[in-house]
Amino acid sequence: MANRFKAALFKGPGELEVREVIAPDLNPGEVLVKVRACGICGSDLNIFRRNPPIPKYWGGHEISGEIVATGPGVEGMNAGERVSVAPLIPCNECELCRAGLENICPNCVFISFNARGGFSEYVVAPRENIYRLPENVSFIEAVLLEPLADVIHSFGRAGEISGKTIVVVGCGTIGLLTVAAAKALGAKRIVAIGKYGHQRRLAALLGADSAFDSAATEMEKKVIEVLSGAKADLVFETVGGYESESITQSLNILKPGGTIMLSGVHYKTPNMNLKFLTEREIEIKGTQRYRRVDYASAIDLYSKGAINGSLLVTHRVSLEEIMRGYSIALDKDTNGAVKVVVCP
Repeated sequence: MANRFKAALFKGPGELEVREVIAPDLNPGEVLVKVRACGICGSDLNIFRRNPPIPKYWGGHEISGEIVATGPGVEGMNAGERVSVAPLIPCNECELCRAGLENICPNCVFISFNARGGFSEYVVAPRENIYRLPENVSFIEAVLLEPLADVIHSFGRAGEISGKTIVVVGCGTIGLLTVAAAKALGAKRIVAIGKYGHQRRLAALLGADSAFDSAATEMEKKVIEVLSGAKADLVFETVGGYESESITQSLNILKPGGTIMLSGVHYKTPNMNLKFLTEREIEIKGTQRYRRVDYASAIDLYSKGAINGSLLVTHRVSLEEIMRGYSIALDKDTNGAVKVVVCP
C-alpha cells in the first residue's frame, strides 16, 4: 500500500469529501484489508444529516475486502484472502467483556466512528475482527453480514424462533434480514410491516407470509385478522428514530406473555401505556450490536444459502460517487433503495 490512500471524510453535516489521507501504521496483531465493498447503514445516514457527533475519522462499518498485509504476531492470515471485517472492537478487560457481553462494552472502539472506517480504499482491524468469507459469499453480499449478526444476536435474546408467530415492524435492512433469518430458522408465520412498497415486496420474497403498509388504516386490526384472530409471539421493532408509533403498534399486536425486541434505536421516550406490561406480562427487550459468536453464526447461516441477500443490495456506487450513494439511500421511496453499497 502507498503512504496515502483515498477516504470519504466529513466536511460537516450533509457533506462528504473524498481526499487523500495518510496511511496508518500496521501495529502488532493488526490486519490491513483492501476494501472491496462497504454498505451505507442507517446510522451513517443519521450522522450525515442530523449534525454530529461527527466521527473522528470517516464512516463505513459494513466492510468486506481482501487481506493485503498482516502485522507482527498475526498467524493464519494470508495476503489475498477474502474477508469480512467486524467493526466492534471491545476492550476485552471490563466486567461486561469478561461476562461475554462484549457487544455492550463501554470502552469499545467502533470502526467508522472512533476508528478509521470502510468508506476508503483500505482499513485496518485487529486479527480477532477478521472473518474469512466462504467461497459462495461475494464481497457485495458480505456487507450484509454485520447487520445479520445484529439480527442473530436479537434472536438469541428473544428466545426460540422455530414454530413462533413473528411480526417484524420496519422493512429496512435489519427488518428484511429479520424476516429472512426467521424464515430460515423455522418461524411458523411471519408478518412484515413496512413504509415503502418496494420494501414490502422484498419482505414477501424473503419469506413474509403477509406484508402491510405501516400507514394503512386499521393496520393493527388487519395484522390480527391475517393471523386468524391471534396475536404475535414475538415482535421485532426495527424502526427506531424520533417517533414512537411503531412501539404502540408493537404492543397492540403482541399476545399476552409475548416479547417485543427493540432493534431500532429510539431517540426519545415513547408515549406508551406501561399498564400493558403488568397486566399482560409483556417483555420489552433491547438488543445492541452482536457478539463474536453471533458474527460467526451469521456467516454460517448466510453461507448455507438460507438468505438471498442479493435482493437487498439495490445500488452500487464508487468511492468518488459516495455523495450520490447517500442521496440514493436518503430517498428510499423514489429510488427503491434498501442497501446502497460503496465499492472503492
